[in-house]
Amino acid sequence: MNQIGLFIIRILSFLPLWFLRLFALKTYILLRLFGYRKSVIVKSLNNSFPNKSIQEKRRIIKLFYWHFAHFLIEMIKMFCISKKSIKKRIQFRNKALLQNYFNEGKNVILVLGHYGNWEWGLLAASLVSDHEMVGIYKPLSSSFWNKKIKKIRSKFGATLVSMKESGRHILKQGDKPRIIGIIGDQTPTNNEIDYWTTFLNQETAVFSGTEKLAKKLNCPVVFANINKIKIGYYEVNFELITQTPKEQLDGEITNLHTRKLEEKIKERPELWLWSHRRWKHSRT
Repeated sequence: MNQIGLFIIRILSFLPLWFLRLFALKTYILLRLFGYRKSVIVKSLNNSFPNKSIQEKRRIIKLFYWHFAHFLIEMIKMFCISKKSIKKRIQFRNKALLQNYFNEGKNVILVLGHYGNWEWGLLAASLVSDHEMVGIYKPLSSSFWNKKIKKIRSKFGATLVSMKESGRHILKQGDKPRIIGIIGDQTPTNNEIDYWTTFLNQETAVFSGTEKLAKKLNCPVVFANINKIKIGYYEVNFELITQTPKEQLDGEITNLHTRKLEEKIKERPELWLWSHRRWKHSRT
């Protein structure tokens, strides 16, 4: 079944995006018709936005399904998208912020969330400079799809390493500057939980790998806000979190990038991955 699914995805990926939008429309209808993970979405929205009306939350769900349907199509397109096309569809703002640190011979950690199209954003980050892109990833449960997705994510030259191996891998490569991309709102496993905060009105266990790696490498941390301009087009704005990680108190960097993401979600909630079971763990 995996091979058949992969074959179908590869065939679809060669179709132009304007044509694939027809599938996005059908996907959107199916998502709403069958209420894809609706109980998870509704519970998360109710807890995150207790002051919003039922009508407002219904609108967010509708817009989320619309965005998610197109995100799925954009994921399919990743299998054959060209450098020219991704450069056209992902515009970077404030690139000089990264270059200034590269000129100083420093690594730069880019932290982002499951917001906008993080997959395209990380893929395009491989092309934002001449420096190596290292993507820190969480392995998928399926070894078959983990291997295929890893290959797609590295198609423009990025190196993919797991968080467990990341520090050792980067230190082994020497002092050359590079971009290190991390998804900061992943749900930590039970044995990884060492930091809690309030995120979207809920006590939340936060993945602290970004902070630990920044302090180990003593490099700046930059938040990458991936905003959707229109269907199939995004803008990435770089915002400095800290350039002196070792001077920050424990938990401060984690809290700062979590607050940045929370701010963006509140501005356009439909662009965040509400179907993800973000609050699986309880502090008590």
